[in-house]
Amino acid sequence: MRRLFSLLIIILCFTAAAFGGIIKDSNHFDSIGTVDSFQWAPERYEGDFRYDIFYYIPQSLSDKSQVSALIFNHGGGSSTMTREGSIRTVGLYMPDLKKLADELGIIVVLPSANGLNWGGHTRGLLRDLARKMRKELDIDVNRLGVSGHSMGGMGITRSYLWGADEFAFFMPLSAGMDVNHQTEQHLNKVFNVPYVHLQGLKDHFGIFITRCEEQLRRTQDLQIKYNQLSMLDMIFYEGTHQYNYELFRHHLSKLLTNFPRNLYQKELWGSLHTVKLKNTENNIVYDYDSESRYFWVEAIQTDLSVPERIDFHAKIEGQKILIDMENIPKQSKGLKLYLHSSMLDLTQPVDVYLNGVNRVSRIPGQSLKMNLDEHDSGFVFEDTIEFHF
Repeated sequence: MRRLFSLLIIILCFTAAAFGGIIKDSNHFDSIGTVDSFQWAPERYEGDFRYDIFYYIPQSLSDKSQVSALIFNHGGGSSTMTREGSIRTVGLYMPDLKKLADELGIIVVLPSANGLNWGGHTRGLLRDLARKMRKELDIDVNRLGVSGHSMGGMGITRSYLWGADEFAFFMPLSAGMDVNHQTEQHLNKVFNVPYVHLQGLKDHFGIFITRCEEQLRRTQDLQIKYNQLSMLDMIFYEGTHQYNYELFRHHLSKLLTNFPRNLYQKELWGSLHTVKLKNTENNIVYDYDSESRYFWVEAIQTDLSVPERIDFHAKIEGQKILIDMENIPKQSKGLKLYLHSSMLDLTQPVDVYLNGVNRVSRIPGQSLKMNLDEHDSGFVFEDTIEFHF
């Protein structure tokens, strides 16, 4: 009996060693070294709809911590308008993503769109899935990126601006941003977040090539306007609609290594979207949630009965925070600004200007590093300051 008890202790210790590293307190991620999946949807989804979330954690990461991770959106179209079609398509991508995970030492997560494709639900799915990964896996929250191929890449082009501060980078493959989305307020997020697009010049979807060329041209115009280089890297290569694995691997490795998310940037080109309404796609109903914060600027005291988009430019110069808004929000009463000592000297006064007018001053006080977002362990700041419009 004593020998059996000792054996049980050894087994338990081995299990803890195997799963006590990369897997934290997880109700869903519970396999290492093999492809697995679970069913899940955010609480704001009505009915019994669930996404199928596929993932792979290399065995080599079992005792590691603070590892990089990638969410990858599968391609599709009409063939993925059912749950079965979406799952089947995920299976086509998984061998390459599993290989990437082993070679680069990262976690890969492939959500199945489950008949929704990559429309309006994409921005909320990516955000909420990222929050789940931060909570349940010991990942480096500043080295979590998003990629996607074809229709999955299209989902990125439509939604990346609303979750730009959630991820380290965006990497669509063989896709094209609709020119109707190529407004200044949509394109200028690439001045804060790396956006690398790999596009084959022999893609049979020729419109993707022309859209990419236009996106590059318009972004270059913004670089002249802002007198600043963007983080857009539009890479054209002699390839078809199928992505080039080695090219994908090379640029993904570079992004994961050299471009961690930086929440403390001193200049932001931001867009907020305050909204609370129900959206229906393919008979599936979900709440269309607000994106009320962009890096260190957040809209507060908001009436969500009327959707509102808030575009702004914020810049820190010395001890001044300068915010410009062409249109002052009507549904939100003010802004909350998150402060960190890497952005300015918190031992000295800080003045906040809105459209050239001084709206509030911060008197130096005791500053403490605080995690100010229960969903993002990396959202650490030392103080906040608020003002009303």
